[in-house]
Amino acid sequence: MAKLSEEFKNPDFVLLKVATKEKEKDVIKYKKEHNFSSPILVEEDAAVSTAYGVWNRPQTFFINREGKIVGRVLKEMDWTSKNMKDLIEYLLKEKK
Repeated sequence: MAKLSEEFKNPDFVLLKVATKEKEKDVIKYKKEHNFSSPILVEEDAAVSTAYGVWNRPQTFFINREGKIVGRVLKEMDWTSKNMKDLIEYLLKEKK
């Protein structure tokens, strides 16, 4: 996902990982060890996961500018594939 974030340097494109039931110090360590620059939301109580109905991982949500979920992936994906890049480009071209 880091490569994808670098490729789509666009203020309308944000990759946000959610660390559910993790300690902040462990997430900071993970970011340093894996040279991960995208933001990570740390939620020790799983409130965000519960709100979005996430019970297993990984899951990916595509959320538009209005905050509406416009897509959801329930498995691990090759985010560098042409299909995924085309989807992201399409979503970014939506009217502002």
